[in-house]
Amino acid sequence: MATLFCPKCGNDSDVFYDNVCKQCFVGDKKLIECPAVVYSKICPTCGSVFKKGKWFSKQDESETIIECVKDSLKLDYQVKNLILTISPKQLDYSRYSAHIEAKAEIKGVPIEAAADAEVRISWETCDTCSRISGGYFEGIVQIRADKRLPTQEELEKCNSIAGDVAVRAQEKGDRLGFIAKTEGLYEGVDLYVGSIKLGKQICRAIIDVFGGKFSESPKLVGQKNGEDLYRITYALRLPEFVRGDIISVDDKVVEVQSCGKHVSGIDLETGKRFMENFNDLMEVRKLSRREDAVSAVLVADEGRTIQVMDPDTYESVTIKRPEFLSAEAGNEIKIVKTAKGIYVVP
Repeated sequence: MATLFCPKCGNDSDVFYDNVCKQCFVGDKKLIECPAVVYSKICPTCGSVFKKGKWFSKQDESETIIECVKDSLKLDYQVKNLILTISPKQLDYSRYSAHIEAKAEIKGVPIEAAADAEVRISWETCDTCSRISGGYFEGIVQIRADKRLPTQEELEKCNSIAGDVAVRAQEKGDRLGFIAKTEGLYEGVDLYVGSIKLGKQICRAIIDVFGGKFSESPKLVGQKNGEDLYRITYALRLPEFVRGDIISVDDKVVEVQSCGKHVSGIDLETGKRFMENFNDLMEVRKLSRREDAVSAVLVADEGRTIQVMDPDTYESVTIKRPEFLSAEAGNEIKIVKTAKGIYVVP
């Protein structure tokens, strides 16, 4: 039987790759090539990283180093089934060492390689942080309430919603998805936002929770590259009514328990639950507040109706008996006097 030998090294071999033995085939291959020094640019304020000509949102610093090293590697074009392990180690504030181990196959031959590199970090302020520090904004969200002052709880919730929307925008890659400034005012709060898109998203998110409406007012502030630049003011109005308000809704009198996209509460005449889409209501006006309720004597309970003594005139007034009433004749109950009559409150 003839003995086969490698034409390159002369050693005996049963298997050949590109007409040479395994040792010669592997010896010619450079699985990975890596420069001795790799450079990375990171924002010291927010941790964003600059790569491929633009800034990307914050990520773990070690992950940034690993990605930087990966991007600098050159691989043999025939590589398949690559397994890459990069182990970064911090040397000082601006330097990392990175040990690289690679396992792969080239034409079915398993090959391993290792390399070391030093990563040097250039700390530079990113475009977003630079804009924030410079007071940059493209829009203002003015949060107010219709025909009243918003409560502190409402404003705190609105600020929380706006912050969550901004975080989600940044996570989706919107570099201008930030709130540059929050200005508290007697009549509400103003949010200065980094992008027009974010302003609209915040308005819609707040309305999803509270209801209400908003309008847009653009203002021309200059030009860039021949295009007009606008700042937009979003005038957001929270609903007029809040929990505890006594309102007239078409032919009903309702104590409001919540008011957002839907108005929910108690029909004070019948005691039944009330819920309607706010935008579907035709005639709505405020009659009183629960805190305006006064004590009155329940004179008589006649089943479907009751008699209540008017605390001002001392006259007995007959009204419908609401389902929630459990008091007996002679007991004191709470009532509100409105332009539509007297009503028992739960």
